[in-house]
Amino acid sequence: LKSRFSSKSRQDCPLHSNRSIKSVPNLPFPLPSFIMSAPITGVMCEKISKSAVEGIEATVLRTVERKPCGPSDLRIRVKAASINFPELLMMQNKYQYKPKLPFVLCTEGSGVVSEVGSDVKSYKVGDKVCFATMSGCAVEEVVLDAKTCFPMPNGLSFSQGAGFHMGYTTGYHALVHRGKLQPGEWLLVTGAGGGMGLMAVELGKALGAKVIAAASSDDKLEACKKVGADYVVNYSKEDMKEAVGKITNGAFCDVIYDPVGGKIFDQCVRCVAVRGYARLLVIGFASGTIPKFPVNMALIKGFDLVGVRMGGQMAFQPELADEMLQELLKLANQGKLKPYVCAEYPMEKYKEAFTLMEQKKVVGKCCITFNNDAQSKL
Repeated sequence: LKSRFSSKSRQDCPLHSNRSIKSVPNLPFPLPSFIMSAPITGVMCEKISKSAVEGIEATVLRTVERKPCGPSDLRIRVKAASINFPELLMMQNKYQYKPKLPFVLCTEGSGVVSEVGSDVKSYKVGDKVCFATMSGCAVEEVVLDAKTCFPMPNGLSFSQGAGFHMGYTTGYHALVHRGKLQPGEWLLVTGAGGGMGLMAVELGKALGAKVIAAASSDDKLEACKKVGADYVVNYSKEDMKEAVGKITNGAFCDVIYDPVGGKIFDQCVRCVAVRGYARLLVIGFASGTIPKFPVNMALIKGFDLVGVRMGGQMAFQPELADEMLQELLKLANQGKLKPYVCAEYPMEKYKEAFTLMEQKKVVGKCCITFNNDAQSKL
C-alpha cells in the first residue's frame, strides 16, 4: 500500500486519515477481507520471568490475529497504551489477575474508532475513545465491547487519554467511596510522583482537600506542585511524621492514600489525625514490601484501615462504576483533571518505556505510541 499510494491519496483515504475518516458512516458490514488479513503487531509477554528486568527483556513484538467486530463492539485503531506497575508484576506472575500466556501487555489505552458494530448507537467512525481491558492494549488495533469504552475528554492528547482510566478511577473509589474525603480535610498522598499517586493528588485537590504530596525526589515533587499540591514532603530527606506535623500544626491527616507500602506505610500510621476518625487507605505495595500492621495503633489513634480494590469492587457494584466515570469525565471536561505524561515511546522502543517504570523513573504516566503518530509535545 505504501508504495502504490501518494502521500495525498493516503491522506484522502479514510483508513489513513483522521480528518477524512470522520465523514465515513458506521459500517453496516465487516471490514473487507484484504484489510482484515493485514497484520497487526502487539507487545507480548510469552513466558513468566523471575524478575521485572528479565521480564522486560523477554517481551517481544509479535503479529496478533485480527478479531471480527461483533454487533456490540468497536474496532479501534490504537494510538497510545499506558504503562502501569501491574504490568511488571504480570511478567512475573505476581499480580492478582494472571492472564494466560501469551498475552498482550498494558491494560489501558486510547485510539480512534474505525468500525462500529450494528447495535452500537453511541459512537461513530472517527470518534476518539479511551478504554481499559485486561485483554491487552499495547497493540495496533483492538476490538472491544462499546460498554468498556468512553469518549476521550476534551483537550487531552492520546497519551493523556490512554493514562486516564486506572489512576483516576482508583483515586475516586479510594478518596470518595472508601475514604469519604470531605472539602477542607487534610489529605496525604505517598508515592505522589507515580501515576497512581500524582492522579490522587490532582483529584484530591479537585475535590476540595488540602493536599500534602510526599515522594522520594524533588523532581517528582515539582510535578506534584504543577497538578495542585498545597504542600510537598521529600521523605528521602526528611522525617515524614515531623514534616506533616509541622505543615498541619500538629493536627495531622484525615485521609492518607498509600500505594507504596513497606516503611512508608509504617510512617503513614504515625501521620493519622490526632482527633480520631482518620482513614488510612491501602492502595498497593509499589515498594515490594507488604507491611505488618500494628493493630494497637488503630485502637490508640482511633482510625480506620481501609482496603481499596477498585476493579474487584466494581464487579459487585457496577452502578458505582458508571457514576464514578461520569463524575471524572465531568471534572476532566471542566479542565480540572489532565494526566501528567512524562514520556512517550514509539512501539519499536517499548522496552525503554518498561525499563523507565522498572527503574522508578516514571513521573505520572509513561506511554507507548502506535500507528506512526509523532510524539506529543508534553
